[in-house]
Amino acid sequence: MSVTQIRISSLFAIFSVMLTVPFLVSAHTRWFAEGELAPYVTSEPSGLYLTIWAIVAALILVCGIYFERRGTLQLSFLLPRAPHAFSRAAATFSMVAGTFFMIAGTHEYLFSPNLSHHVGIPMFLILLQFGIGLMFLVGVYARVAAFLLGALWVMGFFVAGVEAMLEDIWVLSTALFILIMGNDYFSVVSVRALEPYVRHLKPYALPILRLGTGTTLLVLGFSEKILRPELGINFLQQHDWNFMQMLGFSGYTDYLFVLSAGSVEALFGLIFILGIVTRLNAFVLDCFFTAPLFILGPIELAGHVPHFAAVVLILLFGSGEHFKIARGPYGSTH
Repeated sequence: MSVTQIRISSLFAIFSVMLTVPFLVSAHTRWFAEGELAPYVTSEPSGLYLTIWAIVAALILVCGIYFERRGTLQLSFLLPRAPHAFSRAAATFSMVAGTFFMIAGTHEYLFSPNLSHHVGIPMFLILLQFGIGLMFLVGVYARVAAFLLGALWVMGFFVAGVEAMLEDIWVLSTALFILIMGNDYFSVVSVRALEPYVRHLKPYALPILRLGTGTTLLVLGFSEKILRPELGINFLQQHDWNFMQMLGFSGYTDYLFVLSAGSVEALFGLIFILGIVTRLNAFVLDCFFTAPLFILGPIELAGHVPHFAAVVLILLFGSGEHFKIARGPYGSTH
């Protein structure tokens, strides 16, 4: 088989897996659980399921590293060529993130709906989040607000626990990204005095955002699906999204569907963390973020605005130059 045929076959395999695996289970299935759910007990071969998915993931990662080193599938044509495009996109991202934090504040939850005031999150932290979001949105001391957001994420460990904050580690990466990049294009008031201290860190801003996005996906894949399948099964009982059965795979149980969803979500995250075929990964992930909008409506977008914005930013500007397991023959595509 020629090298071209191998590439085509590998690409087809990647897209086939990405587009057919059940990823559409919500990344926050526990929102649909009322109270604590009993651990799911099954006689199905969990070890076999996870072993198969581990093999599939390993093959995809090997293909991804190969493509990265060859400099193929980089989708570099998506990179905006306008001057200061990245700085303007970063400023826009901070405003989008601010909008989300304000929405979260008005709905009385911290970072994600499962961390609401009704489950014990102090209201002053939720109000602080709203204030930070407002500062991001209107561009008032964006870097100061980013520092406060990082501090708020740290405080979350004491009121919500380690697991919850690891699931929301995207908040920390968002805070660091905005702290480094600021919002100097659409700001009402900015602190230029802080810019010289972070200027040398700008090449790290995008990789940090990529790592935070990937780690969130990786953690959620395990915490809300693989390790706690009862959450996903509870979701499927309320929303008939096991489309594998609809396609005629009657033996594709809800349990297998949830494990598959978690495996794919974790794989998306791992690809981001490793920094391989980043734009391709972002493109496929954006497609999956968009699909639920036609099912659940605009509220689904509101809950995933910062994740969607981060993935779009990565889709356009690539993986960045740092924190990558492999590099192409011409260096970074950022």
